[in-house]
Amino acid sequence: MKSEITYKKRGWVEYEIDGLMFMALAKIEDVYSEGILAQLDVYEPWLPLKNSEIQMVGGVVIHEEPFFFEIAYLKAETGLTVFLSVKGITCDEYLDYINLNKSLPQAKA
Repeated sequence: MKSEITYKKRGWVEYEIDGLMFMALAKIEDVYSEGILAQLDVYEPWLPLKNSEIQMVGGVVIHEEPFFFEIAYLKAETGLTVFLSVKGITCDEYLDYINLNKSLPQAKA
């Protein structure tokens, strides 16, 4: 059974969120999960394309305490981007993503 949720932005389908990622977002404090989704809305068009290859990107939501996270996704030349998973990471791991040029810009919640 396919476990994906199609996320619609302004009436147009932009990307899909895998069910497991949706469940992981539900376990993250609302202010942070909303910040993550807002970043996906903004930066999804600029994520690199790689057919049949899972890619990773790091990010941070800045609130009272910053929340560093890692997103796994598939983005091919055709079809929708599928976000597969999200998990919290350390500041050092986020800095590694910055050094690899694989980070989303910082966002305040």
